[in-house]
Amino acid sequence: MEITELRHRFSQLPRRRIGLYPTPFHKLENMSRLCGINLFMKREDMAGPGCISGSKMRVAELVIGQALKDGIDTIITQGAYLTNSGMQFATAARVAGLTPILFLTRDESNHGTLDEYRGNLLLNKLMDVETHYLAAPGSAYVNRPADKQQVLDAMTARKAELEAQGRKVLIVPTGGAYPSGFAAHVPTFLEIIEQAQAAGVELDYIYHTTGTGTALPGMLAAKLMTDHRVKFRSVSISHYQPDFWINETIIAERVQHIFRTFDIEPPSLPAILDEIEVDNRFIGENYAVPSADSNAAIQELAKAEGIFLGPVYTGKGFAGLLDHIRSGKVALGSNVAFLHTGDTANLFEVPGVVGTASSVQEHPETVTGSA
Repeated sequence: MEITELRHRFSQLPRRRIGLYPTPFHKLENMSRLCGINLFMKREDMAGPGCISGSKMRVAELVIGQALKDGIDTIITQGAYLTNSGMQFATAARVAGLTPILFLTRDESNHGTLDEYRGNLLLNKLMDVETHYLAAPGSAYVNRPADKQQVLDAMTARKAELEAQGRKVLIVPTGGAYPSGFAAHVPTFLEIIEQAQAAGVELDYIYHTTGTGTALPGMLAAKLMTDHRVKFRSVSISHYQPDFWINETIIAERVQHIFRTFDIEPPSLPAILDEIEVDNRFIGENYAVPSADSNAAIQELAKAEGIFLGPVYTGKGFAGLLDHIRSGKVALGSNVAFLHTGDTANLFEVPGVVGTASSVQEHPETVTGSA
């Protein structure tokens, strides 16, 4: 399928335009020289409408577009207390005139009890978002049926209260993983390909961080529909495995859903799975727990390019890319794009999230005091 035809089909989907698209795409000149490849970055962290954004804004546009069509006036969603998705959905809901409500879990064993608003939580407070907190042991991204049921029960109860008042409420799962939003990153892929061509390159790889699996399905569907040669490599922040709440088969099923959304017969699951490559080695100790590799990657990119990744998602994804480059998994001279999906606000989180990146290391020659 031609890009113009796919873009036309996408334009027929219900959508509330909120972000600022196309997002920038540019070469990282210093990192390219240091790594021996041509490294580009797609800036979903600059999607808007504010200066702190990310890849979930595209998802929110489609989910909210359908919600408005259905007469919804309130969006309830969930996530870890530092969720990028929750903040972006709350932002999009405010812009669209809907009421956002967040149900957030906190891993008190790693992040402590809530005693101040930081990062995304502070942004949610500035937007005056109704927020409910539930303590959850361990990570928000593990299979604990009781924890998941606790959150679902709480959201369902709040939904019932509001509906008794005459409100119309939509509950959106963690990370915005809702069917009306699965196709959100079809245009992301089209933008990347066209922007790369404008820069005079044919991409070999697109790297990105994956968690709840909302970015890859749309991009992969668009790649398959346009028969492009680029390969995707995904670096996970939670384990992709067959018995987990997210895995490669779920991604492939979402790709098939997108094909059917556009009235196109989808490829088989095995054919789609052949296109998916997830590296689980850079999660570190756990979700939202800092890792040495991630902190090093964040600092390296900041020093070389003045671009800031986050410790929960994008730092770990970029650490995976750097490892692939240095181990030879990415050949010298390759053309590579990294999708910056956001996460910047989490740089201002507690040390249990940020790790050593938040410590002050003064140079020995620093002199304090007056002359």
